[in-house]
Amino acid sequence: MKTNRVPLFIFCASLAIMTLACSLSTGGNQETRATDEPSEEIQATDKPSEETQATDEPGSDGSTGTPVRAYIEQVSNQAEVPADGTATVTATCPADSLMLGGGFASGLGMIIKKSMPDPAGWLVHGMNNSESTLALTAYAYCLHGVQATTTIVTSEELVSGYPKASCKIEEITTGGGYAYDTDTLLVYISTPLENPHPYAWAVYAQNLSQEDQPIRVYAVCLAGSGLRSITVRDNQVTYVPEANNLSFTLECPEGAVMSQGGYEGTGAYISRTSATDEGQWEVQVQEKVYFDGSLDHAVCLYLP
Repeated sequence: MKTNRVPLFIFCASLAIMTLACSLSTGGNQETRATDEPSEEIQATDKPSEETQATDEPGSDGSTGTPVRAYIEQVSNQAEVPADGTATVTATCPADSLMLGGGFASGLGMIIKKSMPDPAGWLVHGMNNSESTLALTAYAYCLHGVQATTTIVTSEELVSGYPKASCKIEEITTGGGYAYDTDTLLVYISTPLENPHPYAWAVYAQNLSQEDQPIRVYAVCLAGSGLRSITVRDNQVTYVPEANNLSFTLECPEGAVMSQGGYEGTGAYISRTSATDEGQWEVQVQEKVYFDGSLDHAVCLYLP
């Protein structure tokens, strides 16, 4: 049997993540609750309101009285990123919907430095470390036919701490993400947590520098929807620590659809809803980082 030596930072991160999961019920770091706060890279001309509210009236399509079907729409936007180049891509939800979360897809060698909610939609910023041009796609997941509100919670934390952004207990954390600006961080965990239901988004990163660094964490909080959610885990994944380009999926129970999923792995370059099954979240990472009791989770919603 081959024995793998686990780097010290992974052991420490594992211990810290377990501590984080326990700490959620007793509070956490200070967070800022705002809706769609612009990132530094997007210039917004209008000040966002405190909350985003869907304009769809439940039970009517506004013309014939036909009931509106509640559904989640996936929208996307793509850019070509040259070798050693960077790009920012934003996928935008329709005006009559609520953005629940987002994802991304690219090729091996793309480092995702930002995957976050933004006033214009779901923003993804990638740095192409490969020797060829790679496509970078941003996805946004948009809720239709449900009267509700969303709030974005932002928290900036040192990577040595417990970086997370938390929704209120009565809210549903439908999605989340992160952003950093240096070249000396590498995110290897970005995932919803459950205690006892999903209300926080947690991020962990490897610090490649000698000094502690901050990272911004985001959570999208859904309120007043009357929906039921469930968090699923990747218990069926087979872990091969030596493997590269490891691919796996998280699957919702029958009757539920994916809001957003997370991942645990080094250099994730695909994290999105399956193109063929709205109840599956696809992940591809350059190397899986194994923790006992893996934190790969996804949030599933039961729609009426």
